[in-house]
Amino acid sequence: MPGTTMPQTSKYDVFMDGSCSFCQWMQARIEPYDSDARLQFLDYNDPEIASQAPFPPAALDSEMHVRTPGGKWVRGYQAWLALLRVLPRLRWLGWIGSLPPISWMGPSAYRFVARHRYSFPGAPPRCENDTCAPASRPK
Repeated sequence: MPGTTMPQTSKYDVFMDGSCSFCQWMQARIEPYDSDARLQFLDYNDPEIASQAPFPPAALDSEMHVRTPGGKWVRGYQAWLALLRVLPRLRWLGWIGSLPPISWMGPSAYRFVARHRYSFPGAPPRCENDTCAPASRPK
């Protein structure tokens, strides 16, 4: 039908490696702040979930990807800003993170954290022998 639009969802789809201990750890840290139930964590190791993303598995493995309710894709630092902005108690961090000079440094800081994610206090141990990767999908 002309003029018909797809129904919008209020959820932010967070595409994550559901078998990754660090991803699970971060999900557990963020979910308590999601008092409005705006986030939906999706394990892209499920082929049906992976088929929803216009990215190859290697891209999904490299940084966080989020699909906004409007269908826009954001990744890395911008994905974190999008999530922070919808978490009532953390919204202010999303606002501050989008202002210069923090917004200029944010992507580099994101990459630094991603490279050193297992060395932060309280973080889960690094996966050994590619145990995070499902046997059916090469890393």
